[in-house]
Amino acid sequence: MRVFLIGGFLGSGKTTTVLKLIDKLAADGKKVALIVNEVGEVGIDGETLEIAGIPSKEITNGCICCSLVISLRVTVSEIADIYNPDILIMEPTGLSFPSQIRDELLDMNVMMSFAPVVTLVDVSRFTAEMNQIPKFVAQQLKEAEIIGINKIDLADEEKITGIEAFLKDMNPDAYQMRMSAANDDEAVSRLYDLLMREGEEIISRIDTDSGSEPKAKVTENLNSIEISNVGTYSGLYKASGDLTVKAAGKLLENIIAAVGAEISKVNPSFVGHVKMAVKVDETLVKVSQTAGADDRKIEAEYITQEKTENNGNYELRFLAAVTNVKKDKLEEIIDQSVSVFLSAKKMDFEKQIIKDDSKKPILL
Repeated sequence: MRVFLIGGFLGSGKTTTVLKLIDKLAADGKKVALIVNEVGEVGIDGETLEIAGIPSKEITNGCICCSLVISLRVTVSEIADIYNPDILIMEPTGLSFPSQIRDELLDMNVMMSFAPVVTLVDVSRFTAEMNQIPKFVAQQLKEAEIIGINKIDLADEEKITGIEAFLKDMNPDAYQMRMSAANDDEAVSRLYDLLMREGEEIISRIDTDSGSEPKAKVTENLNSIEISNVGTYSGLYKASGDLTVKAAGKLLENIIAAVGAEISKVNPSFVGHVKMAVKVDETLVKVSQTAGADDRKIEAEYITQEKTENNGNYELRFLAAVTNVKKDKLEEIIDQSVSVFLSAKKMDFEKQIIKDDSKKPILL
């Protein structure tokens, strides 16, 4: 079982990259499994990734390089025993140190090899991230073996070149590559070749000609969530009323816009994301805001899944992770915004209490 670790800060494009890699693995006839880690009690991306049709597990309520190490080891063992995939892709939360995860798995009694550790960088928000959380971002990048400079379509050549030079100084051993996971399949193919060790270049600590494994690298046991100074809050509301797919998209966009505006009053330069999702009939409506400096972009996805009979009852899931905002303030902002907009639509609603057993790995 070969393990791909695809890391990067919040909103760097991990999920998009993972979906593109899964497509290429499937085309090559590889048997694939997936582990998704969300830092909150309720996950959102795991439900999105489920449409890929591969065995996947979502681990929530912590970081798998810190508080959820035991859950991670159990999950990896289960996947190896039950599915025995050719490839295990791990998408850890953006608040993790991916190479620390690899170190935690090295002494497991499971036959596996590790592809180079990938850390994605959103080139359009990198300067804002370094301004907000320099210690965390630096640590994440220093451990990378491949740095994917992502979303190059959103930045000019001067900015990209400057960030490349900065990253080269920070981690001279890492292999750098430009990419736009959402728009450039050729770049994702190149990343795929490197992870499968079919490339011609010699990457840091990897001899592609001899086929040797990456060298074990013992990292300092750091608590990545504490270092990040990122406030997180997730959960779900149960709501009832009249809701169409179009109305659901507009509702979530309005809530997220209000949340972003209120967060900016606390930290005008916040970096991070807010995600919300609700399923209406056969459509998963997912809206997210990714923020960096003055760039706060709201995007909506409408994903077709198996039809669900809502009967006027819905689950509104949310996940927020933003820099330098206290958790209690983040809770206040989100709960108030949700309440205002659901009340305006004359919907009955109630916030759900997440039980302890929800922290266990969930088989999707």
